[in-house]
Amino acid sequence: MSETARPVQLQVNLNGAWKTVLHFDAGDDPASDLAQKGAQTLHLASPATSWRISTRESYPIVLCHLGKDTGGAWKENLPPD
Repeated sequence: MSETARPVQLQVNLNGAWKTVLHFDAGDDPASDLAQKGAQTLHLASPATSWRISTRESYPIVLCHLGKDTGGAWKENLPPD
Protein backbone atom coordinates (compact mmCIF):
# COMPACT_ATOMS: atom_id res chain seq x y z
CA MET A 1 0.00 0.00 0.00
CA SER A 2 1.52 3.30 -1.04
CA GLU A 3 1.20 6.39 1.09
CA THR A 4 -0.61 9.37 -0.37
CA ALA A 5 1.12 12.71 -0.65
CA ARG A 6 -1.87 14.76 0.55
CA PRO A 7 -4.36 12.49 2.35
CA VAL A 8 -7.83 14.03 2.63
CA GLN A 9 -11.39 12.84 3.11
CA LEU A 10 -14.74 13.70 1.57
CA GLN A 11 -17.44 14.02 4.24
CA VAL A 12 -21.20 14.55 4.18
CA ASN A 13 -23.57 15.95 6.77
CA LEU A 14 -27.20 14.95 6.43
CA ASN A 15 -28.38 16.09 9.83
CA GLY A 16 -25.95 16.15 12.74
CA ALA A 17 -22.51 14.57 12.59
CA TRP A 18 -20.12 14.55 9.64
CA LYS A 19 -19.71 11.12 8.00
CA THR A 20 -16.68 10.16 5.93
CA VAL A 21 -17.64 9.00 2.45
CA LEU A 22 -14.16 8.30 1.07
CA HIS A 23 -10.44 8.95 1.40
CA PHE A 24 -8.32 10.16 -1.49
CA ASP A 25 -5.08 11.94 -2.34
CA ALA A 26 -5.63 15.66 -2.92
CA GLY A 27 -2.46 15.63 -5.01
CA ASP A 28 -4.13 13.28 -7.51
CA ASP A 29 -5.98 15.77 -9.73
CA PRO A 30 -8.26 13.21 -11.47
CA ALA A 31 -9.31 11.73 -8.10
CA SER A 32 -9.92 15.20 -6.62
CA ASP A 33 -12.02 16.25 -9.62
CA LEU A 34 -14.11 13.07 -9.46
CA ALA A 35 -14.72 13.41 -5.71
CA GLN A 36 -15.77 17.06 -6.05
CA LYS A 37 -17.99 16.48 -9.10
CA GLY A 38 -19.57 13.44 -7.46
CA ALA A 39 -20.43 15.42 -4.33
CA GLN A 40 -21.84 18.27 -6.47
CA THR A 41 -24.07 15.80 -8.32
CA LEU A 42 -25.34 14.31 -5.06
CA HIS A 43 -25.86 17.80 -3.64
CA LEU A 44 -28.05 18.64 -6.66
CA ALA A 45 -30.14 15.54 -5.96
CA SER A 46 -30.43 16.45 -2.27
CA PRO A 47 -29.73 20.17 -1.65
CA ALA A 48 -30.15 19.78 2.12
CA THR A 49 -26.83 17.92 2.32
CA SER A 50 -23.59 19.64 3.19
CA TRP A 51 -20.23 18.39 1.93
CA ARG A 52 -16.65 19.12 2.89
CA ILE A 53 -13.13 18.03 2.09
CA SER A 54 -10.86 17.98 5.10
CA THR A 55 -7.52 16.64 6.22
CA ARG A 56 -7.47 13.17 7.76
CA GLU A 57 -5.99 14.29 11.08
CA SER A 58 -7.53 13.64 14.52
CA TYR A 59 -8.80 17.23 14.41
CA PRO A 60 -9.47 17.70 10.70
CA ILE A 61 -8.90 21.02 8.99
CA VAL A 62 -11.67 21.84 6.52
CA LEU A 63 -10.14 22.75 3.16
CA CYS A 64 -13.34 23.47 1.20
CA HIS A 65 -17.08 23.02 1.56
CA LEU A 66 -20.28 22.75 -0.47
CA GLY A 67 -23.78 23.39 0.82
CA LYS A 68 -26.90 25.52 0.74
CA ASP A 69 -24.86 28.66 1.41
CA THR A 70 -22.41 28.09 -1.47
CA GLY A 71 -24.81 28.14 -4.41
CA GLY A 72 -23.87 24.64 -5.51
CA ALA A 73 -20.18 25.47 -5.96
CA TRP A 74 -17.20 24.47 -3.84
CA LYS A 75 -15.82 27.26 -1.65
CA GLU A 76 -12.32 27.21 -0.23
CA ASN A 77 -11.89 27.83 3.48
CA LEU A 78 -9.39 30.64 3.59
CA PRO A 79 -7.45 31.36 6.79
CA PRO A 80 -8.45 34.57 8.59
CA ASP A 81 -6.33 37.67 7.92
